[in-house]
Amino acid sequence: MQALGWHYIVLDDCWAYARNTTTGRLTWDASRFPSGMPALVEWMHERNFLLGLYTSAGNETCSSGGRPITVPGSRGHYDVDAQTFADWRVDYVKLDWCGDVKHEPWVGPSAHHEFATAMNATGRPMILEVVAGYFFTGPAQVASVANVWRFCEDHHDSWKSTAENVLCREDQGARSSLPGGWGYMDVLTTGGAGCSLAAHCPGQTEDEYRTEFAIWTLTQSPLMIATDVRNMSSLAQATLLNAEILSVHQSTATLPGRRLATAADACALPALCAVWGRALNAAGTTWILALVNLDNISVQELAIDAAKMPRSDY
Repeated sequence: MQALGWHYIVLDDCWAYARNTTTGRLTWDASRFPSGMPALVEWMHERNFLLGLYTSAGNETCSSGGRPITVPGSRGHYDVDAQTFADWRVDYVKLDWCGDVKHEPWVGPSAHHEFATAMNATGRPMILEVVAGYFFTGPAQVASVANVWRFCEDHHDSWKSTAENVLCREDQGARSSLPGGWGYMDVLTTGGAGCSLAAHCPGQTEDEYRTEFAIWTLTQSPLMIATDVRNMSSLAQATLLNAEILSVHQSTATLPGRRLATAADACALPALCAVWGRALNAAGTTWILALVNLDNISVQELAIDAAKMPRSDY
């Protein structure tokens, strides 16, 4: 996986435990990370992996992880938390929108700007992912605040959720993502939930997983696998380890892909049957295409006329 470009390992919610009463710094859950977070980061770096951590803009994170505690968020501690992450040599920070801020939407713009400023002030290059920042800063400013931004609801292992995220992507357009700032369709569930103690427990069919992976890669959404990679299904291996598709996904020679057209005569709703594509050269003579049926009612036969492909769109 690493040889194909899977470099980041990101711990989501539930790694933290409390704050040090003297320094105000976040502390890790020692029962889950007995060697400590700095040691874990160093262990990852020695193996050429990059490590990410999670926090929330509010006073609490979204989950206690089954523990009888309330996990502190970063509100009131943006500067100290950003510096803590930098001191630990963290490479990626996910900023969620849980805790008291969920009831105070008016603080959304300032909270995201303040956290981004605190991150930059550390002097350490760290990717910043925001879960709600797109909605508070808007498409014109989000790239000045974050490197990765969500623009839809959480992605779950169901076709309904996948289709919803694909439809959300239509609002982004190809020009919303450029090197340094990327629209993110949330985690990949490709291949099934990857239960570590049993066989995979997939929530989608193999065709639905292929559709998911096709749109995530074609639109150059950051790829973050949410399944157990120790227990990959054959479908997961065939998609997540597809060197040809991953090399196209990683290339910034052309703009990300987008929805090019809808098939008005196919699905009941035109937007459900669509042609997605990305030009692979500036002349627009070579493309990667996905003919997508988001309808969960009927099978559709879709086609595209190559002579009608755009030549000056990019």
